[in-house]
Formats: sequence, C-alpha cells, structure tokens
Amino acid sequence: MKKINKNYLLLILLLLTLIFRLLRVSTPNRYIFDEVYHTVTARGYSQGIKEAYNPFSKSPEPNTAYDWLHPPLAKLIQATSIKALGDNSFSWRLPSAIFGTLSVFALYYLGLTIFKKKSTALLAATLLSLDGLHLTMSRVTMNDVFVTTFIIFALTFFYKVISSKLSDYRKNLFLTGLFTGLALATKWSALFLFPIYSIFLLKKILKKPKKIIYLLIFLLILPLTIYLLSYSQYFLLGYTLKDFYALHQQIYWYQTGLTATHDYQAPAWQWPLLIKPVWFHVEYQATKIANIYNLGNPVIFWGGLLALFYTLTHSLKKNTYILISYFFLFSPWLFSPRILFLHHYLPALSLLCLVIANALDINKKLIKPFLFLTLFIFIFFYPINTAIPIPNNLLKFWFWLPTWK
Repeated sequence: MKKINKNYLLLILLLLTLIFRLLRVSTPNRYIFDEVYHTVTARGYSQGIKEAYNPFSKSPEPNTAYDWLHPPLAKLIQATSIKALGDNSFSWRLPSAIFGTLSVFALYYLGLTIFKKKSTALLAATLLSLDGLHLTMSRVTMNDVFVTTFIIFALTFFYKVISSKLSDYRKNLFLTGLFTGLALATKWSALFLFPIYSIFLLKKILKKPKKIIYLLIFLLILPLTIYLLSYSQYFLLGYTLKDFYALHQQIYWYQTGLTATHDYQAPAWQWPLLIKPVWFHVEYQATKIANIYNLGNPVIFWGGLLALFYTLTHSLKKNTYILISYFFLFSPWLFSPRILFLHHYLPALSLLCLVIANALDINKKLIKPFLFLTLFIFIFFYPINTAIPIPNNLLKFWFWLPTWK
C-alpha cells in the first residue's frame, strides 16, 4: 500500500483542525470570559463608535467594557467578520477558528524550515491541533490565537534570516518585520520576540556593522509603522497624536499596576504543570452540565516537560533556536506584576510542540503511542472544552487535580 503524500496529510490535518474548532462554535450564544471586552469592542469598531477606543468611556452594556488595553488588530479582524456576517456568536468567533487553523499551518511551516523534514513538522502541527488550550482559544473572541499565529510566522522568517543566503536576506528580514508588526498590533507580548532577535543577530552585527541599517528599517521602523497603521480607524474617528500618547500611558499604567485578582488566575510557573486552567462557561441542566474549561492536553503539557529535559540533555545544539524562542516567549511572564492566566502560555506552548516532535523523531518508537494517547485525551476532554453537556455524576472523571475544580 502506498503511503499518503504528506501534503495531503497536512491538508487533512488543517481541515480537521478547522472542523473541530467550528463545531458548535456559536454555543453558547452569549459572552464567555473576556468576550465581555473583546466582542463589545469589535462590535464598536464595526459600527465606527469612537468611544470604543476611549479608556474612560462608559460600559456599552451591563457587565461589559470596551477593551482599550490591547492594540486593535485582532478586534478589527473580528469587526470585519461581524460586519460581513452579522452580529452573532458565530461571526464573533469565526476569525479565531480561522486563525487557530492558520497557526497550525504556521507551526508546520516553522518546523519544516528548521528541521527540513515534513514528518517532524507535521507531527508538531498535529500536536498543536490536538491541544485543548489551543482548541478553546480558537473558539473564543479573544486575541491570543491571533498573536500566536503572527509570532510563529515571525519566528519562521527570522530563522530564514539567520540561516539564509544573502540573496534572500532582505526578503526574509522584511517578512520577519511584517509579522512582528502584526503581532505587536495585536498584543504587546510580541515584544518578547526582540530578545530572541538580539541574541541571534548580535554576532552578525559585530561582524558586519553595515547590516544594522537593514535591521533598524525592517525590525524596528516597519513593525512600529504597522503598529501605528493598526490605529488608522482611531485617528479617522478624530483622535490626535496627543490622545494616542495618553492612551498608551493608560495602557502602561494598567499593565504594570493592576492589582485585581481572579479565582482562576495562575502565575507563569504553574502553566507548564497545568495546575490551574480557566473556567470560561457553565450551563446547568436538569441532569447534565455543560462547561467550557480552558484546559490544555495533559499529554502535551506534561510530556512536553520530559521532552524539554531530554532536549536540554541530549539534543541541545540542534535545538538552540527552538529552546531560546520557547524560553523567551515564556520566561518574561515569570516577572509580570499583573494577574495572569493559562492562555498567556499559548505562544510558548506552540514552540513546545516542536520540542516534543523533535524528541519523538529521535525516539521513533514512541511516536505512535504518544500520538494515540494525545488523540485519546483530546477526544476525552473535548466535551468540557466545548460545552457539550455531560451527566452530572460523571463530571468528576474530568477533574484529575484538586486545582482543576
């Protein structure tokens, strides 16, 4: 029997990824978790409401608020969906499902670029597709899956920058800057990319100082220009550069001075251990209960820790880029002064899937059992990731740790 072409396998994977993210995505037909900020803001953008950008504006609906804390790109994409498909829960969440699928492709492309092996890249993409955290964030109107997608593409083209021939240098540098700018225009956490760039470019700059002009243009000016352009509607609605500066003062003060607490907050050191997932939604029925629980796949999270240890002790040299990228997308959160949640781990988790895929590629006998277990757990947890009602008396089987309740 002929083996299936890996390009077809990728297409099948992407199709299944999209299907699982779209199934019942409109349920519930109300706001869940931070949709009380992001959805009402995207709606405001779609209607050209000036107050949607104002940090001092009143809540547009009870128990909601406009999200001025993050840059507008993801919400503008969501607003486009609302404008095109109407104001409903499907249109709110459709862009996240699309970008969730696109991020799986992006990780495949990054894996292929680094490892030059379709099988390893496909394995990493499959693992990301089968993670519950990624699944849930691809079904909610928030910005994390968008910034994750842009970050993965930025890391892909940056790897080409540091490993490509001179003829491709400027093109890949431009694409790195482009996706860096798109990531920054989505969420400030994209700033974590710059330490990664600095580590790998410092040696090149010292050898060829003239190259610094290209770096300034493509990795600083271009991203900042894209960031500024993402606020085009803001300026068209009548805001000034003075307002823009004041807005960013408010964003900085909020990010560094937030003292609020939340029942499901989790410091960054807990994320890889999967100690505290987030309860997004619950619906109590007569004999059943429906949950959206932002819980990652334990096989990927805990298996990823073993893969990290293995890579650090057995395959460090070949995986330097991935490991440095992973740690710089994760470790800055350890020092964050504000409350944090598990979903902030999503960009780093994507890199962890690459670490696992490479470790499995070295130990090929483990690939099939690891994949089977990952798929089984994905299917097992799918109901509580996606609000499928389950009998009340069975719910206990999904809560493995006391901290998950």
